[in-house]
Amino acid sequence: MSLEDELSCPVCTEVFSQPVLLSCGHSYCHQCITDHWSASGSRSCPVCRQLSPQEPISNLGLRNACETYLKERRSEKQRDEEWKCHIHGEKLQLFCKIDDMPICSQCKKGAHRYHNTQTLQQSVKQRKGKLKAALCSAEKTLSSLKNGATQDAEVSRYIQFQTLQTERMLKEEFKKLHQFLKKEEEGRIAALNREEKDKRGRIDGIIQGRIRSLSDMIREVEEEIKDNDIDFLQNYTSMMSRIECALLEPMLCSESLIDVPKHLGNLKYKVWKNMKDVCSYYPLALNPNTAPPCFSVSDDLTSVTSCVQQRENPNPLYRNCMVLGNVGYGDGVHTFTIEVGNSRHWTVGVCLELLGLVYGLKRDGDMYHILTSQIMFKMNANPKAMRVMVEDYYDLWFRRWRKVSFFDAKTDYHFAEISRVPLGRRLLPFVIPGERAGPLRVLPAEVTLTHEQTDQKLFFIQRYRICFLFCFGFVMVCFLYYFGYFDNGNTMSDRANESVSYF
Repeated sequence: MSLEDELSCPVCTEVFSQPVLLSCGHSYCHQCITDHWSASGSRSCPVCRQLSPQEPISNLGLRNACETYLKERRSEKQRDEEWKCHIHGEKLQLFCKIDDMPICSQCKKGAHRYHNTQTLQQSVKQRKGKLKAALCSAEKTLSSLKNGATQDAEVSRYIQFQTLQTERMLKEEFKKLHQFLKKEEEGRIAALNREEKDKRGRIDGIIQGRIRSLSDMIREVEEEIKDNDIDFLQNYTSMMSRIECALLEPMLCSESLIDVPKHLGNLKYKVWKNMKDVCSYYPLALNPNTAPPCFSVSDDLTSVTSCVQQRENPNPLYRNCMVLGNVGYGDGVHTFTIEVGNSRHWTVGVCLELLGLVYGLKRDGDMYHILTSQIMFKMNANPKAMRVMVEDYYDLWFRRWRKVSFFDAKTDYHFAEISRVPLGRRLLPFVIPGERAGPLRVLPAEVTLTHEQTDQKLFFIQRYRICFLFCFGFVMVCFLYYFGYFDNGNTMSDRANESVSYF
């Protein structure tokens, strides 16, 4: 006897609806037993004929069993309908690799005639294998995250290394400033520790977030693999997408690292009001977050050297082969000086922020090369220090540009210039030391109270130069106009008469 027979009413032979239990132990639909008693005029059981003087009671266990059975039957019927082709009504037994969909035998003969197909079971087996392989990669990444073997953990360790190194330099600098700067030292170390806690907390938060995300994703995908074949095939693409998205590592930039120039850059100048006689002002600080592993930036961020071997604890997030400054130049006049010494291989200049366009001067042995052109030249006396100047200017069409000029800092000799540098973005200073060459060092600048006023005055003169050029052009036009129409005292009417008499 089938399960449906066990769950059917003896009167209506249908699955019980609101089943009730008689005193004899038999169950019937409430409506069926009520109608039977009304028709027969007695309260006897239709099966055993035993009288039931008491009112029948609801059979809750049987009712729950019937509802569960009906629900499963509806689900099975729905699945059977889904497993059938919507066009031909046949059972789906094949899988089209071209269109990535289940098909029936009629579809194979029609629209999918020339497509590569396989049985549904083979397709499910292959895709489950691929999905399990992808889950293995996700589990390995999850294990690496837990064991601290990913780039995120490497960045976190590098932040810790930067913190220790920066703290050591802060202590040495503050020792030179004696005890009256003790409060400043404690405040800056506290700021450094807060930044460390914040940035390491962000990295650790990213790691924990990825751990939770991967764990949830693996659990969800493993549960979905257990679905029936059709549901699995329908969800296969989304499951693979979730795995691929979960495996993508977050893009980290140098801003995730400790902002060393904020703590060490121009440290002495920041307390210049109290220590201006013993502290030097550097117009820029080299940013070690931009230095590749083969470059070593000094602890005070004023010099850089090319290393023969890769230094310990290299920066995991460097993006270029140069060391950038921590300041960007916009409008106005800006200068910085780099001591090159006797080095025969170096490159200095500025680069356009974000776009990567480089405007610099390179020395390679005895030859000097302007990076934006093919111009190469020699110099009689090689400079020991290079001064780079960035300033605005106007061309003959009154269009505004910037230019980068290079000077011998000792003799103030101007020997190279790059013009037509576009406006709109900041220019970042950069230095590149040559292989096995001496260090490139940022030289301190002389600071006066009129320093900013002088820059403004120079820029003011630049603007007035355009006015002078305009006035000069106007005078020349007037001059040409006068001598073009008044030659040897003859007027235009005299010239007209001469022309008539000639003809």
